[in-house]
Amino acid sequence: MDKIENSNFKRLVGIWKTSGNIKSGHENLELNGIDSYELILDGNYILHKAKVKMGNDISETFEIFKLQNSMDKAKTQYFDSKGEDGIMTSSLVKNEFNIEGKNLKFTGNINDHSTLITGNWYAQTQDGNWNDFIELKLEKQKSK
Repeated sequence: MDKIENSNFKRLVGIWKTSGNIKSGHENLELNGIDSYELILDGNYILHKAKVKMGNDISETFEIFKLQNSMDKAKTQYFDSKGEDGIMTSSLVKNEFNIEGKNLKFTGNINDHSTLITGNWYAQTQDGNWNDFIELKLEKQKSK
């Protein structure tokens, strides 16, 4: 079995300062927090923990990354503090980092030094269109 620690996803490992803007209705709300990614269970998985303040609300998420038939694709299972959970698919090819889930997707880039991730989350409307949701920036603070 291929281990995620030998894949491009290892570039995520570390602690990241997270910031961004949430596009909600007619106003933009700030997003600030910490994301951490760590190798677990003998390097077979990555545990992602996020704790962010979104406007006036605090949101926490735990997510596990597992390779999915490729060194460039991972299946992720997430659970959050609202009691929601789900499955998404991630890809990290060269410097392009993408995530796709039900009615939600992220398109971003990671720099060559693996110290900065920038991108945008998009939410799908009932009519199938994609709207800007969150403009996001993660800055690596230290490796774990």
